[in-house]
Amino acid sequence: METRTHFKKRGDTEKPMSKKVNKLKVMLKKMIFGMAICFGLIFSMQQNCFAQGKTKDELKLERDTLKVQMKAQERIDRLKKLDNETQPNASGVSSIDCLADKSTKMLTATKDINKQVPEMYKRTIGETVDGVTDVTVKKPTIEELTSLATNIATQIKAVSDASKDVSNAANDVSKASPLQAPKAKKNLAYTKDVLAVLGPELNLNAKVVNNLIATLKSANNN
Repeated sequence: METRTHFKKRGDTEKPMSKKVNKLKVMLKKMIFGMAICFGLIFSMQQNCFAQGKTKDELKLERDTLKVQMKAQERIDRLKKLDNETQPNASGVSSIDCLADKSTKMLTATKDINKQVPEMYKRTIGETVDGVTDVTVKKPTIEELTSLATNIATQIKAVSDASKDVSNAANDVSKASPLQAPKAKKNLAYTKDVLAVLGPELNLNAKVVNNLIATLKSANNN
């Protein structure tokens, strides 16, 4: 009786292993993306708390640094991205379309915040971010600034929550039908792009408003 020994081809074992490695790489990239946004937002919010204990000179120095950041080319490019982002047509994949809808709402809210922050800066400091003096404006109340700060914090949390949902939504792309998949990819890419821009923009706004609150409190205590 002839005995045959069957050997598996090398490729038979490598292909499944290669697929697993690729999946792990994709999962790792998604985790890094979400964690980078979350940790960045949390760190920024913690740093903002320190402004309340600073002296007037320290607040002025911090404000000068923030003004440079507000007028920097990096921010100008970021604002252009905010203006150019357009939500794609719905894909039919609910989880992904929902994230895109939320991203659009956060985008709209951030644009509104961007209009309020320079105005609050001018009213609090008595000059524009560009250094143009305007003593005719009425100073804001602590309540007005606090309300704006709360709005910014709400958007920061929304960005953090959405970034955590991105990885789950990415899995739904692979499950989408051939007709839905292309649109689903576009919507997910849109969400990622929006979140990547909103994170640093909201962080900057939060620092500015927190500085204004501390500055106004300092002035009121004199």
